[in-house]
Amino acid sequence: MIFDPTDKFIVNGMGRQTKAAFVYGGGVNLDITPNIGMRAEYRGLVYKVPDFGLTSLNLDKVTHFAQPSLGFLCRF
Repeated sequence: MIFDPTDKFIVNGMGRQTKAAFVYGGGVNLDITPNIGMRAEYRGLVYKVPDFGLTSLNLDKVTHFAQPSLGFLCRF
């Protein structure tokens, strides 16, 4: 994951930071008719909290980001 602070809050030494992430997920398709269906998905990311190179922000913790989604599909 790439973390890039905005220019609204600038601190000397603070800059873009990249962290490795463990990505997992799954999903299911539910057929309503032969051509129309519903899709439910879940994706999770586990990564170390960014500190942007500042010792005052160094928490040395791991966090989780969840991204569920629901959609409809149409087959031709």
